[in-house]
Amino acid sequence: MANIPGKQHLIKSIGNYKWVLHLFFWTILLSISYLQMRNAGSLEHPKYMANTNTSIYLTKVVLLLILCYAFQFAIVPLYKSKNKLIFWLAFLCLLLIVFLARVLLIKLILSSQPGLDAQAQQFSYISYRTLSAFLFPFIFFIAFYYFVDIYDQQKEIQRLIQFKTQKITLESTFLKSQINPHFLFNTLNNIYALSLKKSPQTPAIIDKLESLLHYMLYDCKADLVPLKNEFTFTNSYITLEKLRHKEDQCTVTVNIKGNINGKMIAPLLLINFLENAFKHGTKTSFGKSWINLDIDVQDKYIHFKLQNSKPLNTIGQAISDYQGGIGLKNVRRRLEILYPDKHTLFMHSLKDRFEIDLTINF
Repeated sequence: MANIPGKQHLIKSIGNYKWVLHLFFWTILLSISYLQMRNAGSLEHPKYMANTNTSIYLTKVVLLLILCYAFQFAIVPLYKSKNKLIFWLAFLCLLLIVFLARVLLIKLILSSQPGLDAQAQQFSYISYRTLSAFLFPFIFFIAFYYFVDIYDQQKEIQRLIQFKTQKITLESTFLKSQINPHFLFNTLNNIYALSLKKSPQTPAIIDKLESLLHYMLYDCKADLVPLKNEFTFTNSYITLEKLRHKEDQCTVTVNIKGNINGKMIAPLLLINFLENAFKHGTKTSFGKSWINLDIDVQDKYIHFKLQNSKPLNTIGQAISDYQGGIGLKNVRRRLEILYPDKHTLFMHSLKDRFEIDLTINF
């Protein structure tokens, strides 16, 4: 608040109908104070002239209001300054100045009252008698002010959390939408290559593509999908890729252990890894290639290990050459959003293979 201009700080402090709360607070506090004084007989002191008690009461109220709002608008902004000593010195000075002004004004009012003994008009006596009545209302105001301030901070925190959640949801949706055209682009390239060769496998690949697109368009709208459905999708993709690659050129092995029933997972997480494996592990220039996918499903986590072959002459190439561009960058970001602190992802570029090791905690 230290850097907020006066007008903005005023709006922040009593704007948005907060003035109603302040009005309600002072109505309750001053009403209670007035009733206490009346019940105690302070408003009808036999030695005071007419309206003396009213003058004293109004003096106390005006100075209390000055103290409270000088604290709120002049002292509180100093708290966030680098030097807290300035805040405490200003705070104590304000208390002292207003208290002295209160005692002096009351002394001035009482000095005009005939028949009062000298003790009742002494500075020390008035200070002693009015100290508690000076401090307690101010303490109540501080409690009220910080209660409202904490309440506002909690509302702001909730608003920021909601904003962050919406931002994460939008970002996750955007990243998932990027996966679909990326996957579709690669698959259409495959179909195009086979169509140029007039391959009889082209209709079968188109049929597989239709089922895959149906899954992506209609089944992946939810944040989580059954693990069984995701495996069906990845198996269909592998089958599609097998149609494009001769079995004697590329061997694909899939090994799934554990019970997948009842398990849920974010959709389209594995497809980028598989695309990367087929892209970098099955080039015809490699000769015979292979892809191994091992999945271990446990009660509290699922472990994916995907390996693909690579040519021996790529020793020394940077691992980024095998990270699949936008595809794996997107899946990294989606994992950070959807499974924060609940996943581990490692990529290893070894001598003869590239390896993905992913664990997701349910």
